[in-house]
Amino acid sequence: MKIQLSSGTILATLFCLLMVVSAGCIGADYVANRDVVVIRLNPDGTAAWSGVVDTGHDDSALDLIETPDGGLLIAGGRTSERIGPPSPRLIRLSPGGTILWDRVLEDGPGELTAVTMTHDGDYAAVSLDGRIWRLDPDGNIRWSLSSGLEQVWSVIATADAGFVVAGEATGRIPVDTVVVYNPDGTVSSRPPAANETVVTPGCSETSLPAGPDRTVMVTQCTAPMKIVSQGAVMKLGGDGDIIWKRSFGTEGLTSAWSVFENPAGGEYLVAGFSEHPVDEVNYTTYLSAVRLDTNGNPVQVSWIDQTGYYKPPVLRTIPDGYELLYVHTSLVDGAFSNKPAVVRISRDGSVSVPEIIDAGVIITRTGDGGYFFAGFPPITRNQGYGEAVFGRADRFSLHAIKLDPDGTRTWDREIQGIPINSVKKVIQTSDGGYVILAMRENY
Repeated sequence: MKIQLSSGTILATLFCLLMVVSAGCIGADYVANRDVVVIRLNPDGTAAWSGVVDTGHDDSALDLIETPDGGLLIAGGRTSERIGPPSPRLIRLSPGGTILWDRVLEDGPGELTAVTMTHDGDYAAVSLDGRIWRLDPDGNIRWSLSSGLEQVWSVIATADAGFVVAGEATGRIPVDTVVVYNPDGTVSSRPPAANETVVTPGCSETSLPAGPDRTVMVTQCTAPMKIVSQGAVMKLGGDGDIIWKRSFGTEGLTSAWSVFENPAGGEYLVAGFSEHPVDEVNYTTYLSAVRLDTNGNPVQVSWIDQTGYYKPPVLRTIPDGYELLYVHTSLVDGAFSNKPAVVRISRDGSVSVPEIIDAGVIITRTGDGGYFFAGFPPITRNQGYGEAVFGRADRFSLHAIKLDPDGTRTWDREIQGIPINSVKKVIQTSDGGYVILAMRENY
């Protein structure tokens, strides 16, 4: 969840968090120690099997796909010691949940954020810092390279045996200038016009109230440079050669989180986040979509919806355009409410009214046009099912719920006897069943 906060609110929040940790709620010497939990359900939601991956230190998982034999491939990371950066990692499971192989990709640090299967049976995976791997069916690396992108959350295999990845491209400019997005994807700067406001570098002192009868002086400094981010997409061939790389700062995208190739060929859809030009004063974050031609050139930009929750939207085609399944943010009774929503983009770029789904944010489409999600029951009726809870996992119950296309609940299964703290992804498998990828904290 990303919420815009003032600098004072951020400082106060950090202070409170430090107090909570030092008070022993989590533990001042707490070091992340998580296990990966996989739960497979039958088509009616009853349990088929479950398993835990625990290598003794911190294990993580962020993506999951089904393999051709009905097994599973998990993308994530692990640490080899109590404290240290994670290494990228792939775990292959049999249809029954047995670990067939567990590969740590040695040529780069960082967790894997996404994995996909290529059209010839290989796999491709990406890390958050933009490294790309192509692997054979046994998990052996064929090649790897750095894309030059950051915050990469998506990789797809394309019909021409290549790949497309979506993320961010960043650049630095002086803080008292205005960004210029260049055709080659880089950024430069220019002096501000008379009607443009920019921040002046340097330091200033501000008096803040610290009680009924006193104030404190706070020094606030602005760095001379600032980082500019723009959504970016890269197309690669099957051998790792770069076909094209496009950035979309001109189109308003500050990040790209999902990319989709139209099965009919000839174009792609990219979904990401931006600051809406009409709402600059409030710095509101919007979900946007950019339609690209086969060479990655932008054809159409659609502003989707205001949001404050960052998850890769699920994209698919419909007869007259595209559909996006994403997380909608609204303010209900003074609190933020996050629930999944569906919008449709027609071929002319018009966007439908969002259809809010009374469900959790970790959700997927099902083959019958409905939905499947997993999460923790909401505290209030206005909230959706949560994706994470904090504290001892055995105190909370996870629910797996199937919805009809109209949102009616088909079934609701409580997952009992399997302690879980967070849900990362859910998928429907080829046999009509479901898989939940989750995490457990060891306090």
